Amino acid sequence: MSSPRRSGKSGQRAGSILVFALALVLGLFAVARRLWVSVRVGGVPDAWDIPVLEWMVGHRSPAATAVAWFFTIAGDTLGMTIISLCLIALFSWRSRSAWPGALVAVTAAGSVTLTIALKSTLGRARPPLAEALEPVPASFSFPSGHTLNAVAILSVVGYLAFLVLRTRMARILALCALGCFALGVGWSRIYLGHHWLSDVAGGLLIGGCWATVVIVLHHFVVLKNRRWHRWLNV
Repeated sequence: MSSPRRSGKSGQRAGSILVFALALVLGLFAVARRLWVSVRVGGVPDAWDIPVLEWMVGHRSPAATAVAWFFTIAGDTLGMTIISLCLIALFSWRSRSAWPGALVAVTAAGSVTLTIALKSTLGRARPPLAEALEPVPASFSFPSGHTLNAVAILSVVGYLAFLVLRTRMARILALCALGCFALGVGWSRIYLGHHWLSDVAGGLLIGGCWATVVIVLHHFVVLKNRRWHRWLNV
């Protein structure tokens, strides 16, 4: 039986984690909302979006373009599905649990829903076609769906890697690789002229917000609940 002192410390730690996660979600949401308001007012395009896009277009090269297309294709629906399935299979095998698949599926469903809803509601136009490398998606611009989905899914995958992998070096390498991939996806969308910088920043913030919600729910609802442990053998 755990002592009252140990139980009290565990409760305080859980409460601190929950408060921090809630503050992070609210902070990301507030920054994303402020970003969109600035876009609507017109300050962001002149200060950030147009200069960054012009710099990207002016510094294109065949090698960089090939790398950008790699990240964009890998971060598209088919690419992320293949990557997610491979990582789910690995984590499910290592943990002997069905939760990696369920967690990534919930994350992907939520991020895709957010992308479609926000694009349809906000209706921001993409950069001029003269600056873009074809083919250009027909959907609206804000937020970047590639970035939002990549950040949300890969953040949850990073959380799973932290739970499943045993050594500190393996965890660090996994988190660094996932972070670089997500940033590469965002960079590729600006480089190809398919999105503004603020679209990518919005996708990063909203994707991070959704990933935080999923991770917090898994930690406090699943990992702290023994009935879920017995059901899916977490």
